Amino acid sequence: MKRRLGLILLLFAASAGILVWLYYAATREPRLPRNSPYAETIADLNACCRRKHVKSVQYDHFAGIAADERRHTAERLFRAMAFSERLQENNCATAILHLGGHYTPPERVSIFDGTTDGNLERSIAYERQSHTGSFGADIRRAMERGNRYAARLLIWASAGDMRHLALLERCRREDCKVTDTGRFAVCPNCGNLYPAEYAVWYCPACLTEGKRFVRFE
Repeated sequence: MKRRLGLILLLFAASAGILVWLYYAATREPRLPRNSPYAETIADLNACCRRKHVKSVQYDHFAGIAADERRHTAERLFRAMAFSERLQENNCATAILHLGGHYTPPERVSIFDGTTDGNLERSIAYERQSHTGSFGADIRRAMERGNRYAARLLIWASAGDMRHLALLERCRREDCKVTDTGRFAVCPNCGNLYPAEYAVWYCPACLTEGKRFVRFE
C-alpha cells in the first residue's frame, strides 16, 4: 500500500515537472545560438517577422471593416497587403531556422477599430514610421556578416513597406465610396505587391513569372 502511494506521488511529481517544463519552453524568449556569427542577423530577422505578423493581422481586420463599408478597393488593398506581409514573415522565419535560430509569432496583437478613412491614415503613419525607423541598418549588418541570403529577404521586406506606403497613399487619394476600381497582385515568392495592371510579365524583385501572381480582384 505504501509502495503504491509512493508510486502515485512520484508520478504526480513527474507530471507536474513536465507541465512546468512545457510551460517554460512555450513562453520563454527564444535564445540565439551561442557564438553564432549571425546572432545579430537572426535578431533582425526576428524583429522583422514580428513586425510583419502584427501588420498582417491588422490589415486583415481593416479589410473586414472596408468590406462592411463597401469600400472595395480599400478592402482588396488591405487583403493584398496582409497576404504580402504573411509571405515576408514566412520567408524571414525560414531564414531564422536555416541560421539555427527559432521564431515564435506574437501571441497577442492589439487591434484598432475605426472607419476605413481613419484606418488608411493610421496605416500610412505606421508604414512611414516603419520605413524610417531602421534606415537599412539591418540590411547593412547582414551584408557585413556576408549573409546575402538574409540581406535579400530584408531588402524585400523593406521594399514591401515602401510599396505598401505608396499604394496606401494612392488609395487614400483616389478611392471614392462609390467606385470599385482597384485590383492588386502579389508575387508568391518575395511578397512584392503591385496594381494588377502592372503585374503582367514577371516580378522585377525576384523574377517570378507574372502568371504565378496571387490576384485580388
